[in-house]
Amino acid sequence: MALPIPALPGSPALRDVVTVVVAVLLAAGLAALYARRAATARTRWVGAVLVVLSCLLYSVTPAGVSTAIIALLVGAGAGLVAGPRPWPGPTAARAAGVALAVVSVLGAWSIGGTGSSLPFVVAAIAAVVATTVLAIARAARVGPAAGSPAGPASEGRGVRRALLTVAVVGAVGLVAWTGCNDPQLSWFGPVVWHGPRDRPQVAITFDDGPNSTASLEVARMLDERGARGTFFLVGKAVAERPDIARQLVEDGHLVGNHSWRHDYWGWLNPLYPELGETQEVIGREVGVCPRFFRPPHGQRTPLMNLQVARRDMVTATWDVSAADWVTDDGELVARRVLDRVRPGSIILLHDSIDGHVDVDRQVVLDALPIILDGLERKGLEPVRLDELVGGPAYLPDDDC
Repeated sequence: MALPIPALPGSPALRDVVTVVVAVLLAAGLAALYARRAATARTRWVGAVLVVLSCLLYSVTPAGVSTAIIALLVGAGAGLVAGPRPWPGPTAARAAGVALAVVSVLGAWSIGGTGSSLPFVVAAIAAVVATTVLAIARAARVGPAAGSPAGPASEGRGVRRALLTVAVVGAVGLVAWTGCNDPQLSWFGPVVWHGPRDRPQVAITFDDGPNSTASLEVARMLDERGARGTFFLVGKAVAERPDIARQLVEDGHLVGNHSWRHDYWGWLNPLYPELGETQEVIGREVGVCPRFFRPPHGQRTPLMNLQVARRDMVTATWDVSAADWVTDDGELVARRVLDRVRPGSIILLHDSIDGHVDVDRQVVLDALPIILDGLERKGLEPVRLDELVGGPAYLPDDDC
């Protein structure tokens, strides 16, 4: 139940602390409920699996609302591992066990530091060890208490099954959602989210264009510094302004595929026809066949990844995002980028929004010169994505 605490970010804000306190309380409440109403000797291993999955999710998920959501899984797992009441053994021994568990998790956090996976590894191991020890102890006990099945009475079986179903379905849903939405996870298919960390190069990428006012101005700024960018284009926007897309390629920048519509539902289509539609329009109107694909919002499924693989394309995401679509402060955007960038980073910016060719993107035009100055001070060279990660820039023309 202490697992939400190591999920705190470095220099946490007040809302982060409040979120963690709420998360611990939620975990405690769910643990009590599942121990009382759902736990049996047979469900301890289900609890251990839930705790291990919680550790996995915490280790890859940034702090935020998800901290409290995952805590629900922690609580259910902890209650199932603890087992049904009455708990065996003297109270002092149980209290010592709880104290040792908390000290182990928080000690691992202090050793590993903020952002470390060590406390979650320790907690996962502890859950498995505790379940094993309790199972052995129960098997070794003699007498009626050991011989009778532990857990709720027969009239509570419906409640127990319902609680177990909710926990298992919730665990599967959280794992699936995280795997589909985290830009840095390759659980459901390969994804490139950074380049080599031992070379002083980065890739600045721009999504959702082409844009009638921003795209070529961004390209001009890059050209003045001798830099090259990567532009992930939305198919419907290319159909509307193919001249901008062609100019980007003529200026030496890289263009990639960023879906046809850039909506919030298309990625759920198992055939994902938007990939081919965008390849076709870029091939026809721009004269190149993109090798790199960036899924809208970073959302992807195993079936989408299969369509990408069938075309010999590469899914590319990012490791540095400035959330430039929710602010008009160019200095803030630049500061976020420069605080997080390191060798090999793929930087996410937006020269348009959702494929709307006339949207105002002054925030990126304000931020880009500051970003380029900062990268120069850090000794980092902005290059095209194909140069950063290797491989060809485009596919053969007949692949489009």
